[in-house]
Amino acid sequence: MVTLRAVFDFESGRSPLLVSTHDELSELVARVIALSEGETIPSIVEIGVDAENPYAFPALQAGIGPESGFVYELWNPSRATAGDPEAGGTVLFDYSAHAQEIPARHVVPLSTVRSVLTAYLDHGGFIPADFPALQVVED
Repeated sequence: MVTLRAVFDFESGRSPLLVSTHDELSELVARVIALSEGETIPSIVEIGVDAENPYAFPALQAGIGPESGFVYELWNPSRATAGDPEAGGTVLFDYSAHAQEIPARHVVPLSTVRSVLTAYLDHGGFIPADFPALQVVED
């Protein structure tokens, strides 16, 4: 496993949360959900694998709500979680105090978000190309 660097609010932007175990990943998810309590939209967390480099490009963006969310893998090609392909419109998530519109077809149950983040941690920051919860983004 590697150490991930997670930024999800102004405080963690200054002191990112470091994640290197499954328990720490669960704590990250819980903290992001707690951050959104009482808010109208859930938060987005940026996750990168280079915990030592504060300028490293985040490799994942994950929206984490109490019951659902999404994951975008910012790579070439970009991939995203595969929700209902018939879902139209967008779902709002909070990205650094700005509303971000996410295509509704990428929103999935929280358990799927957790499985993608766990795969990212377990595979050293690389999610296998055939990982079933992700699809190539063609928008």
